[in-house]
Amino acid sequence: MPTFSHTARLSQPDHYRRVFDSPEYKVSSGAFLLLAAPGTTQSSRLGVVVAKKAIRRAVRRNRIKRLVREQFRHHPFEKAIDLVVLARSGADQMDNPGVWAELDRLWRALGQKVNP
Repeated sequence: MPTFSHTARLSQPDHYRRVFDSPEYKVSSGAFLLLAAPGTTQSSRLGVVVAKKAIRRAVRRNRIKRLVREQFRHHPFEKAIDLVVLARSGADQMDNPGVWAELDRLWRALGQKVNP
């Protein structure tokens, strides 16, 4: 099973705060909100936020996080960006192919904004 390297993660609260405070790119749907800012490192980094208030069961929260990490791994961005994906309660109602399709659509939209 492939691992998600530490260098590909937003690991500090300051990293998240920088993206939340001044996102340069924003894409959303009923199930997800993607916020991105130009990266401060050589490669893109990902942060995933799945609130317990939005999705109650840990198993379901972990499933969403796993699918988001896979999407990030399979579809890299040309430019280095710091990306935060917020899952909304609508993500819990979707099956895996539905989540994957929704993330794919949002990824493409974000890619068009980042790489015009």
